[in-house]
Amino acid sequence: MICACIEIFAGQMLQSQQMVLIALPIFLMAIPVINGVGGNVGSVLGARIASGLHIGSISLDIKDKVMQKNLLNAVVIGIVIYAVLGLIIYLISSIGGIYHNVGIWEFVLVILGTGAFLIVMVSIVSVVTAFIAFKRGLDPDDMVAPVVTTVGDMFGIILLFLMMGVFGLV
Repeated sequence: MICACIEIFAGQMLQSQQMVLIALPIFLMAIPVINGVGGNVGSVLGARIASGLHIGSISLDIKDKVMQKNLLNAVVIGIVIYAVLGLIIYLISSIGGIYHNVGIWEFVLVILGTGAFLIVMVSIVSVVTAFIAFKRGLDPDDMVAPVVTTVGDMFGIILLFLMMGVFGLV
């Protein structure tokens, strides 16, 4: 129920900014990508942490080297993916004739900035959720994905509009 309420809140944020998205439809195309990548990377990280906790290769310690390596890998992979997808979205929108009043590097930097902050955020949420679930005797595999995707959806939208504001697009 909590996740559903958060998702409704995220939808209301999109609704309140619909004029911005209509004026810059390229960012409307980017929202599912931003939220999808954030949720996917965070969920995969959570699954890796959960598996490590179950088999004992990761301990319930933030200083655990295997956990830190998994966390760093998730962040690096996520940032690279956002950079590449920013370029691809821009090129596809240009080929498809979608109007955008933003340059390619400005767009890619907005997507990359949004993605970098989002990946760091969902990665931390993923690790914390996995640790808390495991510590309480719950299966982290059942807990991480819904929490991470919900947090990712909400903050993906918030961070996108914040980055658009930083670049003077809102």
